[in-house]
Amino acid sequence: MKIWNSFIFSILFMASLSAQNTIIVGTYTNSEKCSSGGIYVFDFDENTFKYNLKYHTDNIINPSFVSLSPDKNYLFSVNENGDKSTVTSFSIDEKTGMLIKKDEKKTKGEDPCFLISDDNNVIVANYSGGSINVFKRLENGKLSDIIQNIKFEGAGFNPKRQEKSHIHQVQFTPDHQFILATDLGLDKIYVFRYNQNGDQPLEKVSEFDAKKGSGPRHIAFDKSGKLIYLVQELSGDLSVLSFNEGKIELIQEETLLSRKVRFNFRVADIHLSNNEKFLYVTNRDDADDISTFKILKDGKVKKIQQIKTTGRNPRNFAISPNNKLVLIANQDTNRINIFNRDIESGELTPTKKSIPVCAPVNVVFYEKGK
Repeated sequence: MKIWNSFIFSILFMASLSAQNTIIVGTYTNSEKCSSGGIYVFDFDENTFKYNLKYHTDNIINPSFVSLSPDKNYLFSVNENGDKSTVTSFSIDEKTGMLIKKDEKKTKGEDPCFLISDDNNVIVANYSGGSINVFKRLENGKLSDIIQNIKFEGAGFNPKRQEKSHIHQVQFTPDHQFILATDLGLDKIYVFRYNQNGDQPLEKVSEFDAKKGSGPRHIAFDKSGKLIYLVQELSGDLSVLSFNEGKIELIQEETLLSRKVRFNFRVADIHLSNNEKFLYVTNRDDADDISTFKILKDGKVKKIQQIKTTGRNPRNFAISPNNKLVLIANQDTNRINIFNRDIESGELTPTKKSIPVCAPVNVVFYEKGK
């Protein structure tokens, strides 16, 4: 009996440990309603929803998007600050959660809003600057000066939002042979062949024209790399695209708008579930909702749920490592709201639990060694 009890205790203890995670939150520091130090690091329990603030930065300007290095030893952050914008690198102390600043480099383009990295480079999307910057990764978290700057010119259909190029996201294909960039200002997706060791790593090979005035914002690849799911901020559409040897073609387009929301909205973020059976999209303003889509056998989508995020201005969100939760950064209500996720049906249910953070924008789960 003692052996059996010890066995049960061991299982429960290991389950408890597996539920312990760290989340890293990027914020805006220019809010008039609250005060943010920049980047926040929390312990978070997936089972109980309990959280504990481990660390936060001070005097880091608008780190609205953060991204982990592949080995998770470093964190890279954008710093949206007009013509004084930068990117910053930090090392991560796993035990304390402390972020130790290693380097900061100025961007060639205002208001960087997204970045990605591999073992060789950090690639940055500059929204107001309409450009892409590539920095070489050096030893101990250091960054080179910009080794490649790609600037886009022109204007789009919407004179208020598309007066010029607005690069909103850069994203690797799953095989890392290409990098795609969405241009919200010019209604395009650019495709670059990627040579991670090259002096000029990005070589443009094609571009895809989205619907005029749609405002391509974020994409998500399936694991095969043959399907792309695109959200369009200005038209409120979700598009399913095929990707083959650098070429993009439209397969399906669905609206994200409910009957009650037609004019005041801004689509935000998109993620696939780990098993690729479901797709989630956030939408802001009068919408303030998250939509769930079922992925059909042919890769097309079918909307199965649309619910409020229980907060205002939902930005990025993250699916928990156990796949049972979705954490949504509601920027204007200064909360990360926690939703239960049914793994079988894909549907979400509000838990009425949240993590208070000033002007949260980006949520990342940090699991060292996983």
